Amino acid sequence: MPLGILLTLFKPSLVRADVLPPDESRVSYCFQINNIDKYPNYLFMLLEKSDGPRMTPRNKLLKSGKCHDLGGYRVYGEIYALKKSDVDLNKDIVGEFEQLKDFESKKAKLIPALNKISTIRTMKNVYQVAKVAKSYEISEINDKYLRLKNHSITYIYKNNKTETKAYSDEDKFPLPSKNNTAFLWYVPILGMSLIGGAAYWKKSSKSKKAE
Repeated sequence: MPLGILLTLFKPSLVRADVLPPDESRVSYCFQINNIDKYPNYLFMLLEKSDGPRMTPRNKLLKSGKCHDLGGYRVYGEIYALKKSDVDLNKDIVGEFEQLKDFESKKAKLIPALNKISTIRTMKNVYQVAKVAKSYEISEINDKYLRLKNHSITYIYKNNKTETKAYSDEDKFPLPSKNNTAFLWYVPILGMSLIGGAAYWKKSSKSKKAE
């Protein structure tokens, strides 16, 4: 089959993959690792990558209690641990975002996480979510790998309320409740009230003119 026909066949599916469904909205996303302080002999690094063509991988130091933004075109994160004894904190941690200098040259000493950090890019409109903050915990670390487990999700709604949902099952994503979207039910009622009020005012005006 000619290459042009192949590209024509595959292109629509690639385009559709990035089209936002009509019942969803984009959300901001950040993540944090809750129990970094339990491992004082380690540094923990985020390496941001993208499946898109324009982003150069970049790393930064993860901090306790900070939710790290992770957004952009098809962006995901890889987590690494590094023993403090294997790095010069004064020379190797540089820049405003505290990056690990010469990251690639130190890969032999980096301890990779088994799971990647995948962003949550969209949510159903019915939930009215503006931002998602996900929390992980380190469940295991050794010289070969570290393991992260899902801990909780915090939803920041468009009405500025927040809700934290714990993972009852490690792999089951806890959805937001719909209690925070109750105001949506008043929209059609308010609309009907306005229409009814306008009709009543118009009828009253006609009656007065007739008198």
